[in-house]
Amino acid sequence: MQQTLGLDHAVIDWRSVRDLRGDSGVIIEMLLGQLARQPDDAVWNEVEGRLVVEAECFCSAGIAALPELSRLARSATDDDRDRALRLAAVIVRTLHRHHQHDDLVRIDPEAIAALQRIARARLAACIGPGLVQRMQDSLAFAGYTFWASISLDFTDEHYRLGCPHCTTRLAIVIGDYGHYAAFRDYNDGDISRVPLHPASPQELTEPGRWMYDTAIAGGDMTLAGGLTYLFGRATCSTCGSTFSLPDWLEAENSPSQPIDPIVPRTDRST
Repeated sequence: MQQTLGLDHAVIDWRSVRDLRGDSGVIIEMLLGQLARQPDDAVWNEVEGRLVVEAECFCSAGIAALPELSRLARSATDDDRDRALRLAAVIVRTLHRHHQHDDLVRIDPEAIAALQRIARARLAACIGPGLVQRMQDSLAFAGYTFWASISLDFTDEHYRLGCPHCTTRLAIVIGDYGHYAAFRDYNDGDISRVPLHPASPQELTEPGRWMYDTAIAGGDMTLAGGLTYLFGRATCSTCGSTFSLPDWLEAENSPSQPIDPIVPRTDRST
């Protein structure tokens, strides 16, 4: 069974893709069709259970589902629109780690662009606990997969990375306990603490500036303040060198093959 994705796009053969259980993608096609006709929690749960495990999708049926999830997000009511966006964002976040299905992404690149536009529109009115998730969903659809996945709990946030000059493993702390780089000792905790150097809002680079502006618009001052440190500079407590924290976090954690050739980063400044 085949589904035509549009006049300018190739055709996807659902029989050739598999879900996490190894079942034919025809089952996912059928379930997504049910959701398009009549949204239902049980059907959503079945789709999610077949496509996602531990907040990651690495099955070909999940990638193939993106165009239909995009259509659902464009046509569904609020709750189902958000559910389609959340599931699609999980799938897109993991594209950069599973390149064996890149051809499926290329079938309908407009699907992801449409998801990004919807996510941005939904984000504009978001205030409260859902702000970070919606912001990171939008980042995922724009191709910023690392920043879409990183934890942003700035009440007590910890990152680990190696100094780019001497390779010392550093703990980067941003939260109520302070804002510093340190060497984390098994017995003594964080020692040789050196304060982080926050960036001013005017100095923030993308996507940090957009993330900061989004946090301010959503009234989350803890998030906004933490982002100035996350996109600032750190000093190694061992060799004393200072380096760009976002540049080195991204360098250490981003995939060796970038997502950009498949899903171009969009809306970098708006």
